[in-house]
Amino acid sequence: MLLIGLCLITSSRNEIQKGPTRMGSYSFLQVFTVVFALSIATTLFNKRALGLPAAIGVPIVSAIFVFLLQWAVSLFGHNDYIHINIDEIEKAVRTFNFYDFLINGVICFILTSSALKFKITDLRVYFKPIAILASIALILCAIFFGLALYGYQVATGHKVGILVLLLLGAALGATDPIGIKGVLSSVKAPHHLMVKLEGESLFNDAVCIALFMAILGVIKGNEFTVGGALFNLAYEIVVAVVIGMAFGWLVLRLLKGKHEMESLILSTAFLATGSYLVALYAHASGPIACVIGGLVVGNRWQEILSQQEVNEVNHFWHTVEGIINSFLFTLIGMELFIIDFHASLLIGGVVAFIILHICRFAANFLAFIPFRRVKSKSYHGSLTILSWGGVRGGISLALILAVANMPQLARHSDILIGYTFICVLLSGLVCGLGLPGVMNAFYYNPNEPKTGFGGWYQRMCHKMNRSGLQYVVSEDAHGKEQITVYNPECLATEPEEVTDVDGDGVVEINDAELAAKVKKLEDPNNF
Repeated sequence: MLLIGLCLITSSRNEIQKGPTRMGSYSFLQVFTVVFALSIATTLFNKRALGLPAAIGVPIVSAIFVFLLQWAVSLFGHNDYIHINIDEIEKAVRTFNFYDFLINGVICFILTSSALKFKITDLRVYFKPIAILASIALILCAIFFGLALYGYQVATGHKVGILVLLLLGAALGATDPIGIKGVLSSVKAPHHLMVKLEGESLFNDAVCIALFMAILGVIKGNEFTVGGALFNLAYEIVVAVVIGMAFGWLVLRLLKGKHEMESLILSTAFLATGSYLVALYAHASGPIACVIGGLVVGNRWQEILSQQEVNEVNHFWHTVEGIINSFLFTLIGMELFIIDFHASLLIGGVVAFIILHICRFAANFLAFIPFRRVKSKSYHGSLTILSWGGVRGGISLALILAVANMPQLARHSDILIGYTFICVLLSGLVCGLGLPGVMNAFYYNPNEPKTGFGGWYQRMCHKMNRSGLQYVVSEDAHGKEQITVYNPECLATEPEEVTDVDGDGVVEINDAELAAKVKKLEDPNNF
């Protein structure tokens, strides 16, 4: 299937060069056939052979397919029966505008779809940590990353300008909403962590893009002031919020009265594209606009529509998300065609990912220092889990691909694209696949792995939990989530503060002060 798709790429380019032979050109149909063929191949292989979340497995499978294709072509690609021109395939990949496809295209549907299911009540409860993670922590992470990577480049004799590396840090600062959803779907995470991870991924795109554009402006020679940058960011957010609320109100009005399922779907599609487009024309944040619009509609449309209609629309967009994700992750893997990998680039990419991972931890913990009231009431291990769960994806790659060939950046394009690609893949593998082990270190799981590599990794994760305190997540009789301390004896300073009356491992708390401390740790409104 992969071979068929790539043959079609070559033939489509020949079709374009020769011009139409019949009524019109087949190039549009060929492009779609190629995308479908590649997406089916990568998705099925991942699902049936690897079993990884799509956000992680599909780009990896695509990358493997590209490596295999390049190897196979070098051996069998030039004979009387098969002829595949790698140069033509590379040109096709280079001419594809990844930035327009994602940033100026399908991301509005992804963000709106997520926002429709995101509860404003959750946002109100966890607004402070989400806002801190999506703004201060992101900016600190970009700065730390740029400075640390600059030191590495100087040490290895591959000097790259500090502004170029800060630009790379800004691009890699955003957690990817698609990747986050893919990871969370495979992890039984407490509700508060899911809300914070998904909320951060929804709202940090605006700050990421604004920071990226500010640094890019400095590289181009534009005048930069902190006050001007803050004013532009405030303008983008405020105007985007107004536009999003206006479109949300308009769509709610459209949903009133008689309607069919097609009109419901078209209304939500208009919400996504309309709010995003108007925000772009107003030089505001498109991501914020469609997220706000989705929140307004998603939290009010149950007053207008039946539950069945809401579920059907959500199901439709869930299906669309899956299709877009397959396309996107396949395209990420195909970007391997335009990267000239060599030993120093591979090593540098791995080092860049390690630096990025460390910087995210440092930035998240430092960002909360001024907000002691928020941090003091947090669940034990929350920041560690949130820091580990920062999956990067298509947004980072799209931003870099959009500017990599600029005259000011062209000589560093291999480093920018290569490091970004490696960081995206490794964040899925390490952060995505490693998240359950980190979660188990703080939330008790009797079924966690004990032997082999999984057991070793789990023991390493437990060392991150220095206090040994763990929680248990359960549901009460009404289906409401409950978080309880699994081992309150870890909090005891004296043996007589807890007792195991029945000898079954379940302790009773005897000390009133300790009981109050445990109750505070179990408060569902924490952090």
